[in-house]
Amino acid sequence: MCKNSEPWVFTLPEDFSWDSGFTVPGEWEFRDKTGAVRLILRRSGRITVTRRYAWDGCSPKVCVFDILLGTPDGVVDSTTKQPKTYYASLVHDALYQFLLDGLPLKRWQADRCLLRLMAETGFAPRYVYWAAVRLFGWLFVAQHRLKRRNRGTKHALAARL
Repeated sequence: MCKNSEPWVFTLPEDFSWDSGFTVPGEWEFRDKTGAVRLILRRSGRITVTRRYAWDGCSPKVCVFDILLGTPDGVVDSTTKQPKTYYASLVHDALYQFLLDGLPLKRWQADRCLLRLMAETGFAPRYVYWAAVRLFGWLFVAQHRLKRRNRGTKHALAARL
């Protein structure tokens, strides 16, 4: 294990919204153990991950003697100045975090979001990454819960939003 290191690789500096193409019944926000809203789903399928959300990029990753080993996040995209999987792993991690907390999307839909966002950046091995999450993603739903040490909570959005 690595000592005196951050538990997360990335922290989102501002809200990120993306249209998933999946409609959902109602409008929902999901809160972490501190009560902070981390994920918002609109009826239209618009997904918003809120500022300060932290995640580890593409999983799995393990720290050995202060070296981070695991799934690469890809080269830096010339447009976003982030690794090509940055937004794909962000949305996928946030959706997986709340899958067991009443998220109105299925795991296959979260995995499809990952694939579509990787396609938007032209990430070449996207089908390899997508196949890996389709085969092994169910293992990481429980891991996310353990790593974050909490259950999230689901709340209906007020009509004013």
